[in-house]
Amino acid sequence: MKSLFRQRSGVFSKITTVPFLLLVIGVGGYSWAQVIVMAFSRLRIEAGQFVWSPAGFDNFRDILANDVALYSVAVTTIFVIATVWLSVLLGLLLALLVQRSKRFNRLAQVVLLWPAMVAPVVVSLIWLLILSPNIGVLNKLLDTFMLPTQDWLGMEVGAIVAIVIVDVWHWTPVAFLMLYTALCAVDEEAVEAARCDGANEWQVIRYVKIPMLMPAILGTIFIRAVMGVKAFDEMYLLTAGGPNNATTLVSLHIRDVFFDQLNYGYGSAFSVLIVLLMSLIIALVLTVRTLRHSRFFMREVQE
Repeated sequence: MKSLFRQRSGVFSKITTVPFLLLVIGVGGYSWAQVIVMAFSRLRIEAGQFVWSPAGFDNFRDILANDVALYSVAVTTIFVIATVWLSVLLGLLLALLVQRSKRFNRLAQVVLLWPAMVAPVVVSLIWLLILSPNIGVLNKLLDTFMLPTQDWLGMEVGAIVAIVIVDVWHWTPVAFLMLYTALCAVDEEAVEAARCDGANEWQVIRYVKIPMLMPAILGTIFIRAVMGVKAFDEMYLLTAGGPNNATTLVSLHIRDVFFDQLNYGYGSAFSVLIVLLMSLIIALVLTVRTLRHSRFFMREVQE
């Protein structure tokens, strides 16, 4: 009787998810189909209507010939690498520290998660009040100590460093939450066994906890990489891609092409290229990781 009830419950749960899946697939599929069609088309607006004409691969050729597009890819690559590794390392460090803290565990979780709950517009305003050359707290502090003030968002290097710091501050709590959750699920018996064998705290973290956390770390890296490629709000509000396109990420370049230049075919082609590139990188990393695991498993079997 119980098995029959469980079977019917499973069938019912699957049936109830079908409408939601159809809605998501329908909306997402239609949108992406439109983007792909636009990527191979030229669009212009005449009398308030879109006029379509086939473009073949012209939009993709224009991307490869556009220095701003290629530069935005390079800036985005630097931005993603810096923000991903900094946020994951800080998130892992914070997760280890919070787990060891018994008295302030709950308070630390609330405080550390606060930045991620703040709207991007508010985050931009907070950091603008810190980095502004005229009213910024940082320059006021430098002036108090009679040190030269800086136009942090007006220098090319300073601007890219600033948006990296802002993004890391805003989204490190996401990395912390994912890694802390995984850390709480680590097998304590393995940890205690390592300690009984004479391992110190650093050895326990390096040889026991971190290997067990690798799936969570890899997942966090993927999520933060996608978030980095999608980053837009803070960069647009703080620097608008300047100075001299120093902080023009792909998202900002696509926005400029779509809404300022009204070049919909080029913008769609660039969007498709970025999605394909991200998918290729993720697939490559997962394939390499799978091959390493399979070789390790075969070696264990042979031994």
